[in-house]
Amino acid sequence: MTQFLKFNVSPDMTALLPVDQMVAVLKIEAAKITAMPHLPPWVMGIYNWRGEVLWIVDTAKLLGVSPWQQQPTLTARYDVLLIEKQLSEETVERCCLGLWVREIEGIELLSLDVIQSPTVVSETLVPFLRGYWLNSTGEMFTLLDSPAIFDRMPA
Repeated sequence: MTQFLKFNVSPDMTALLPVDQMVAVLKIEAAKITAMPHLPPWVMGIYNWRGEVLWIVDTAKLLGVSPWQQQPTLTARYDVLLIEKQLSEETVERCCLGLWVREIEGIELLSLDVIQSPTVVSETLVPFLRGYWLNSTGEMFTLLDSPAIFDRMPA
């Protein structure tokens, strides 16, 4: 069994990420993110977290759904999931990335054998998708692949 964090990317999409790929969950004000020029439109900017500069990604825009500015509920503070990636197997050096999400719903405990392969999904979503899970009521949850999100970041 594996623990997954369940969160809303947009009103139309609920997603899951393995808890063991996350460092923290932060509440960040949009005004504290510094925009950077000449970056893909889904990169909101940078944020200083404990002396480390983090890229903050508009997860909805990255996945091809409504960007955060177009979503119905705009608040002063938003949830940001910090995911991490080890830079090489030889060192303990790692890098973090912030995923701006609409709302965190909680934790799901799932067996990996209940994860199904995607069938019909948008081309924008395909590179970030490990599969999906249907709960007992038939609600679909998208299982994201955090290494694929890291691979899309500018060098």
